[in-house]
Amino acid sequence: MFKHTKMIPTAALILVLCFAMTGCFYSANQPAPAPNETAAPHVTTEPAAPTPAPGGAAAPAQAYDWRGKASAVEARINMFSEIQESHIVILGQTALVGVRFTGTYKGQLTQRIRDMVAGEVMAADTYITTVAVTAESADVAAIAQLRQRQAAGASDDELKPEFDKIVRDTNTIS
Repeated sequence: MFKHTKMIPTAALILVLCFAMTGCFYSANQPAPAPNETAAPHVTTEPAAPTPAPGGAAAPAQAYDWRGKASAVEARINMFSEIQESHIVILGQTALVGVRFTGTYKGQLTQRIRDMVAGEVMAADTYITTVAVTAESADVAAIAQLRQRQAAGASDDELKPEFDKIVRDTNTIS
């Protein structure tokens, strides 16, 4: 008699666990998980599609004014605890960012810092598809000079050779 009274609660418990596990695995009403999206440097994505204007014509995309407003993005990047100073140069859909670390930060340029910097740049201008970040002191100084020349009105063609040299330097940009 006692044998059956112990089996009934055990069977009921197993049955409840089976129903509970079935409910956990049932995901027909659950949305598919979003892919892990990070603002990693050197990520190439399609630029945002232009929004249609009244009448169905495509409106031109509003590009971010980097010559006049780059200092606002640099200020946001400089708010990161590791970064003391930053300089941004944009040519086409590529951003080149040079950063100098604070005296208290004893680390190196990490992927986390690159991702944070790239995130700020791409948040300011969705047209940017590639962000290269460096902390190499010679390159940061060169980027600062390019930034000054760009702000002063230098053409993209004038800046391109130096810009490409820094972007393609595999020792400083990864």
